Amino acid sequence: MTEQVIEIFNAYGAQGTKDWDYDIAAHDLQYQIGKLTKGILQLKEYRYAEGLTREQIKNNIADECADILTEVLFIAHKLDIDIEKAFEAMLESDKRKISERSK
Repeated sequence: MTEQVIEIFNAYGAQGTKDWDYDIAAHDLQYQIGKLTKGILQLKEYRYAEGLTREQIKNNIADECADILTEVLFIAHKLDIDIEKAFEAMLESDKRKISERSK
């Protein structure tokens, strides 16, 4: 999946978009999270849905989740972080915390 992400960012660069680095991606991540939040607020009817159906809103939310995942994978790649290893470590840490709290 990471290879596909890098390929997409490189394709944008080939079209004249400024080459992205992890710092630009981190800033854009905030924008993507804002769009995700807007969709969730629309789904929960806390924000005007702009004439969108519930299904359209859910499709927008799915798109934003994918955008966020893409940004995270890109950042990890640029910083040479093994995201799978980091994810496994996070899971183990959470399991340990849950186990300790249930004692």
